[in-house]
Amino acid sequence: MTRIAIVTGGGDGLGREIVIGLAGAGYGVVVADVDAAAARDCADRVAAVGVPARALRADVREPADLHRIVAAARGLGGPHVLVNNAGGWTPDQQYPQADAGAWTATITLNLIAPMMLGQLVLEPMRELGGGAIVNIASSGGLGAAPYGSPEYGAAKAGLIRFTSSVAGLAQTHRTRVMCVAPDWIGLPRAQEQWRRLAVKERALIPPADVVATVLNLIADGTAGTVVEMWGGPPPKSSVDAE
Repeated sequence: MTRIAIVTGGGDGLGREIVIGLAGAGYGVVVADVDAAAARDCADRVAAVGVPARALRADVREPADLHRIVAAARGLGGPHVLVNNAGGWTPDQQYPQADAGAWTATITLNLIAPMMLGQLVLEPMRELGGGAIVNIASSGGLGAAPYGSPEYGAAKAGLIRFTSSVAGLAQTHRTRVMCVAPDWIGLPRAQEQWRRLAVKERALIPPADVVATVLNLIADGTAGTVVEMWGGPPPKSSVDAE
C-alpha cells in the first residue's frame, strides 16, 4: 500500500521541492496550496512518477479547509505523513505598524494552523498504525536578536517549542512530531535579497539539503527533534546538542 503524505504550501518553493522528494521516495501526496494552479501543476508531476496525487486549493488559516485537506488524504488511504510547510511574513507592514488583523493572521498561518492540522491527523494516523509530522520552522524563530517581522519570529519560535513539547505523542498516538528550522534557502525568490548581502554572509542552503533532512526525519527521526540548518556547517539537531 502506498503511504500518503500531506504537504501544505506544496505548490511552489520549498513545499514543491518537498512534494517532489516525497514522490521520488514512493509517497502519494496531497498538495495543498492557496494557489490552485500551482497545486495542480505540482500534483501532475507527482502523478507522472506513478504515485497517487491530489491537488487541493486550501488556505490553512481556514478551519474548514483543514478538514478538507485531511479528508483528501483519507480518500487516498492516508495520511501517514504531514509536512506543515505553509508559512510567510505579514504583507506590506510588520508589527507594530501592521494592524492586529494582519499580524494575527501571520501567527495563525505559521503556528496555529500547523497545530490544528496536526491535531486533525492524529487519530487517522493512529488508525493506520502511526505516522510522522514535520513542522517547517525558520532560523527567525531561533535566538534572541531583533527580527524584522516580530510576529513571524514569535510564531516560528512557538512552532519549535511546540514540536519539542509534544514528543509524548509518539507514545500516546504513535505519531512522531519533528521540526526543521532552516536559515536562508537557495530558492529563486531568495536570490535578489541574497545578492544584496555582504559576501561573508552569503551562505544559502541548497533546497535538496532541506528535503533530505525532512525525508530522514520521516524515515527514522526521533520525536521532538528540532534540526537547525545553517548555510555551511552540517545540520544541528536538538538531539545532537544534548
